[in-house]
Amino acid sequence: MAVCNYQVFLSFRGPDTRKGLVDYLYNRLRDSGIGAFLDREEIEYGKSIGTTIVKAIDLSDICVPVFSQGFASSPACLMEVAQMVESQKKILPIFFFIEPRDVRYQRETYEVSFAKHESKKRYPESTIKKWRKALRDIADLKGLEFKKAALGEIGGTNGTECEAFFSGFRELEDFISKLWVLLKMGKQEVTKNLVGIERDVSEMMQKLGFAYHDGRAVEGQERPGRMVFVVWGVARVGKTTLAKVVYNEIRHLFQGCSFLRDVREKKVVYLQNKLIHDLKGGGRLKVNYSDEGVKKIAHIFQQTRVLIVLDNVDDLEQIKPLANKVTWFGPGSIIILTSRRKDIIEHYSVPVREHQVSSMDENHALELFQKHAIKPGDIPQEEYDVLSRKITSAAGHLPYYIEILGRYLRNKDKKIWDEAPGNVIGELSNRVKPILKQNYESLSKNSQEIFLDIACFFIEVEKRNPYYMWVAQGLCPATGLCDLQNISFLKIGEEEEFLMYNPVKIFGTETVKDNCIDPGKCSRLWDYKDVQTTLQEMKYWQDTRDVNALRIPPDCNRDSNFNCLHWKDFRYLQKLRFLDLDSVDIKGNSEDNDADIKGNSEDNDADIKGNSDDVLPNLVWLDWHGCSQKSQLFALTMEKLVILDLSSSQVSLRLEEWETLMRAKHLKVMNVKDCPLIHASLEFPYRVPLERLILEGSLL
Repeated sequence: MAVCNYQVFLSFRGPDTRKGLVDYLYNRLRDSGIGAFLDREEIEYGKSIGTTIVKAIDLSDICVPVFSQGFASSPACLMEVAQMVESQKKILPIFFFIEPRDVRYQRETYEVSFAKHESKKRYPESTIKKWRKALRDIADLKGLEFKKAALGEIGGTNGTECEAFFSGFRELEDFISKLWVLLKMGKQEVTKNLVGIERDVSEMMQKLGFAYHDGRAVEGQERPGRMVFVVWGVARVGKTTLAKVVYNEIRHLFQGCSFLRDVREKKVVYLQNKLIHDLKGGGRLKVNYSDEGVKKIAHIFQQTRVLIVLDNVDDLEQIKPLANKVTWFGPGSIIILTSRRKDIIEHYSVPVREHQVSSMDENHALELFQKHAIKPGDIPQEEYDVLSRKITSAAGHLPYYIEILGRYLRNKDKKIWDEAPGNVIGELSNRVKPILKQNYESLSKNSQEIFLDIACFFIEVEKRNPYYMWVAQGLCPATGLCDLQNISFLKIGEEEEFLMYNPVKIFGTETVKDNCIDPGKCSRLWDYKDVQTTLQEMKYWQDTRDVNALRIPPDCNRDSNFNCLHWKDFRYLQKLRFLDLDSVDIKGNSEDNDADIKGNSEDNDADIKGNSDDVLPNLVWLDWHGCSQKSQLFALTMEKLVILDLSSSQVSLRLEEWETLMRAKHLKVMNVKDCPLIHASLEFPYRVPLERLILEGSLL
């Protein structure tokens, strides 16, 4: 028997239901344009179902087992339901003159049938256990029940009489309508054997109010109200895939369904016509302009329980012509939005639920990559395993790019694998940059400045200190951080640290670099080569520069070119607000004989002369981890200093030196953690607004 792509597979025991229920159901499905597979041949006892039946089940969208009194007596029927469960098919059962609990627990005639199977021993015990489990799983599903009291004895009656009887039977017609909805309302294609999506699906089902067990939405929670739900996250993180999976699982619970892909890329009238067509289940109704579409949608579906997915929306104006108000649709309706912006849902007055899709964890990212990059059965060599982790990390653990890279590197030479991590960063940046740029440009100037600071300096940094700095600058960090989280540019970790996807971080740092050709004109410097060039050329500058945040890496100490670095050279960085000197040595102003520093003794450290008013007058945050030069510390202007971090420094502070530090009238944070030579009395001769003093590991 040739197998086509049948939409419905009917499983039944012929003598019980063929002449009547099954024939009627088959003909009604065919009349509705639904292709159903109907096996007219019985399988001999002791034989397995053939490849034709297995293929028919696998190719069908929905399986409909018709449980009757004699169903369990047929090994073929039991094999079919076991295959349905194993293939994880969508199953809608019909219980014909039998209670679901009798099927679930194999009681009454089912108990008798299984006793015969076991006594004849024609099938292995493992096979019979599989049959039993399949019956239990399917009997837990919501299906159509026919009661003897309601229908009378019709199983073996004349087919014509049954057809006349069933044609007016509403429950069966509703069942056929449900099949039509499931099949015709645009089942969304998704990649088979998805990796790492189960947790997101389960969480989203729970938030939507559906029971979800063993990979199936078992039943819907009846809700009198309506719901709006947003699936949000960074570009290419898997929002659409998650929405597709959930949509496919729950669409049979609604009277009408529509999945509108890439809403922001399509014309409004086209989307309105598709929405109307999908929700009505066909028809010729067509609108010609947007206002007409709004009126039709708002009027036609007020009593229809619908499921709508608006995919890839980033602006309220894209939503209004399609689902401006939830009252356009019937009670129990759900509108799902996928977006890079969490705040897209603020338009709706009804309670809104949301789910953020995060990048894959390391193990799932590795599994997905190796699934595409390595042949089945091949065990990755240790060096390839290490490279795989580097490549998935460079891809930001984003599934879209991991799949592309895996397919590209399949069967490639190891030399190409070695080059992949570096190439990934550049290629990923080019692909995602236009999307991220659009979101970046939608931010206020306040939020843009905060984003660039985090991308360049504060990844995995606890948020309190940056918050102090931004407030001192006159920025609004609460608003900025909220904006960044709303467009998936930023996450706050469990320790209140800033987290950012690798592609977003790269976009931020490249945005800073793209705005300047000369590093000295960049707003922020952190790259070793750029810092080296800038610091070497400072003495030749004739004007101040735009650098307002600078990180000098420890590598500078190993570079002979930095031996000439003096505090006086920093007078050209008048706008500098953030300076990170990680164990960096800076020379004093020896050229002007302002200080004669001959070591790190307390006497020499305290003997500081000269005017510091012009040394970094706008500095807000000094992070000098591992400072060994107290004299240079006191050469700084501290008028605007808010944060001073001297952790792990080899410096000592006496009372008069505390007085010097207290020139920082705005100092709110001071970190002297792990400073073993801090032994001064912590007396503050002046009133300062200090809010955080970190002394952990210090000897006083």
